[in-house]
Amino acid sequence: MATPKVTAPTPWQERALAVPERYNLALLGGRGSGKTTALALIVLRHCVQYEDKARVLILRATYKSLANLWDELEALFSAAFPGGVQSNRADFVIRCPNGAVVTLGNLSTQKDVAKWQGQEANLLAVDEITNFTTLRHINMLRANLRGPAGVPTRMLILGNPGGPLHATIARMHVHGRVPWKPYTLDDGSEWVYAPSTFIDNPTIDQDRYARSIIASAGGDRALSEAWLNNNWNDLAGAFFGDVWGDHLILPTSSWRVPPGPLREHGWYSCVALDWGWSAPSVAVLAVSPRRPGLLGPAGRVYPKDSWIVVDEVHSARSDDPSLGKGWPPQMLAEEVLAACERHNIRPHGVGDDARGLQNDTLLEQFRFHGLYLQKPTKDRISGWTRLKSLMSAARDGDPDTPGIWISERCRLVMETLPLLPRDDVRPEDVDTSANDHAADALRYLVNSPTRIVTSGRTTGDY
Repeated sequence: MATPKVTAPTPWQERALAVPERYNLALLGGRGSGKTTALALIVLRHCVQYEDKARVLILRATYKSLANLWDELEALFSAAFPGGVQSNRADFVIRCPNGAVVTLGNLSTQKDVAKWQGQEANLLAVDEITNFTTLRHINMLRANLRGPAGVPTRMLILGNPGGPLHATIARMHVHGRVPWKPYTLDDGSEWVYAPSTFIDNPTIDQDRYARSIIASAGGDRALSEAWLNNNWNDLAGAFFGDVWGDHLILPTSSWRVPPGPLREHGWYSCVALDWGWSAPSVAVLAVSPRRPGLLGPAGRVYPKDSWIVVDEVHSARSDDPSLGKGWPPQMLAEEVLAACERHNIRPHGVGDDARGLQNDTLLEQFRFHGLYLQKPTKDRISGWTRLKSLMSAARDGDPDTPGIWISERCRLVMETLPLLPRDDVRPEDVDTSANDHAADALRYLVNSPTRIVTSGRTTGDY
């Protein structure tokens, strides 16, 4: 069959099309760069080249978001095959006259995974990947990639900066990657990162498009800059974007809480824990100077009543930090107690509670293993306000105003907290569908009354 006539690709799209098919392709860039059209062209080429052996599955996070992508694909395929294609918008399936089949679907729940697990594909594409809240469902469907001899299997991902998976995708495919050069992920898959910005798309009015992006960002210059210039580093459109920065991060230090009672050395110490099972559990270990002028972690003096988070313990999976490893309470308690021992931090503080299988509570189980926690103050809005005010004070550098600082040991905090999105309905809150577990632990820390608990008895600060 002759190659169909289609609209000529842009130079950036031609470069993406030229990446050898043995490599998976990460089409990650700013808005308006033509990534979706590049996907459509790659899908069309695959269908023309492999004819009745071509099976393509394209996924987005929600069913509603499929409509615009469907319109572009249907128009392209109709133009490419003058004899027409069979397209069923109800099922989002395109059947080409040469036997190739393209299916579009949504993937947001375990039920969706079951729906697509039997769908064989030799080209699997995930569009708007940063809008997903977890990679778990996507990874489960990678087993669908199979096909007959002579047909390569390939995965494509597309996405813009921002969204719940921003930090995870940036870590896997952007930071430390050389554009257009192959790299290998921990699972052995080989990829090429193809970055882009709206400047790569000469088919749009670029000046007008830039103005529309700035307007859609609501005046948030960092967010519009990320969308326009493919910036995966700082994103002030996130909930903590205006207060997060390097000013909060402390280098790793060997400092430990001095021996003896708090009334002598002046350092209060505690643990704050957000419990999870399928989601990760996260505990932060923190100290607070209760007198001015105390020399603390990283050889610095901090304002009285500041918080310094010296370490974290978490059960997040390395391949997907939104998922937990299913640690039971005893294992989590043992890990937290070991970290407390390293830093000489008292094994007390605040943490989630829940009713157990034997009618005991989670906090009772922790207490049995030597970790003494009380229920935290869980009011979300006051907690976020307090946490952001401490971050702001650290940024402004007032020596008399308490702030918060975080050790670079706390990798999960640094990976997930800076880019947490706002809730669409309640902008003063974090989007709870995002990976907010480390943020919740910090919120419990700063918004709960400080107290010392020994053998279940509350005695106060000193």
